[in-house]
Amino acid sequence: MFVMGMPLVLVDTNLLEPAGPTRTDQVLRVLRSLAWPFLETPPDPALCGFLFTGQDSMRLYRAAEKSAGMIAADTKLTGALTALLAALPSLIGEEERWTTDPSDPHCLHTVDLTDW
Repeated sequence: MFVMGMPLVLVDTNLLEPAGPTRTDQVLRVLRSLAWPFLETPPDPALCGFLFTGQDSMRLYRAAEKSAGMIAADTKLTGALTALLAALPSLIGEEERWTTDPSDPHCLHTVDLTDW
């Protein structure tokens, strides 16, 4: 069947299997919730960037207090993300979680939240 000179393919959605979330879907879910949460005030600390560190992990760069510089949080893309993203501002502020990563020039401190 052609419509306006182009082939029209009819799809029966009852016969299709839903596709699972892709890596891109998982990343966008994390980034949207951090960069544009449904709040009246902007998030603090602000999301400044991210870096893929593995197939199921990423490093989130968050602005911290002016004296502390940038803090990077290593997170997974799957699991209980809602709880992690809600707790992220307080978790990266806990100085006992801070470590340093000499191979990453973009941050002063890192926080490993991959097992949180």
